[in-house]
Amino acid sequence: MMFFLSFAANASTEIRLGVHNFPPYFVMKDNDNCGGEAVELTREILQTDGVEVRAICATPARLYKMLSSGEVDLTINIKQTKALPDNISFVEPPYVTLSLVLLSYIGQTKIPTSTKPTTIAAIRGFDYLGQRQILSDLGYQFIDMPDSIDAIKMFVRGRTDALLTYEAPFNYYLKQQPSTGMQPYQRKLLESIGTFYVISDQSPYKTYIGTKLADFAAAKQISQFRP
Repeated sequence: MMFFLSFAANASTEIRLGVHNFPPYFVMKDNDNCGGEAVELTREILQTDGVEVRAICATPARLYKMLSSGEVDLTINIKQTKALPDNISFVEPPYVTLSLVLLSYIGQTKIPTSTKPTTIAAIRGFDYLGQRQILSDLGYQFIDMPDSIDAIKMFVRGRTDALLTYEAPFNYYLKQQPSTGMQPYQRKLLESIGTFYVISDQSPYKTYIGTKLADFAAAKQISQFRP
């Protein structure tokens, strides 16, 4: 308890939460303005009169480098992302369970051919639990975009034949649009996967963050931070 009292008394303490565009959990309005459900919950858990949680906006690829250097203290991510650095720690329980889906337009050839490759929009640097390699081996051509919404827009606007995505940001994007004019598409569930708070081992606040998150989960008796 003495640790928390002395820690909170330092009014200059700033904990940096890395955010990439992955709504509704992380929402980036521009490069300097980001928020979302996960940002608000993290502030509820970690922020005090003397501790401020600041959202740092970045692409996923840049965010992983910032975690490694300690430029950000924590973020939220799945454990299986190959681009994550080694010097990180995950916090139990999961933040939320995500559905990984493959979306394609109805009538689209399931297996690509040499004369007509099937293009798939995806996030640069995301392995998607090995699905990227599986689909690449089948001949699918990946069109990599900086974040989830950029990839979703490519598919919705008909610029790719398919989309490999976590379903939450896709549903969020569709709800924000009055009418997308999309042609009919089909959905295939590939995996259900937990995503977790990730703390940089370089963070000077690693113990504080981990303890506060664990205490919150125990007090609320939750199996994941977001239902």
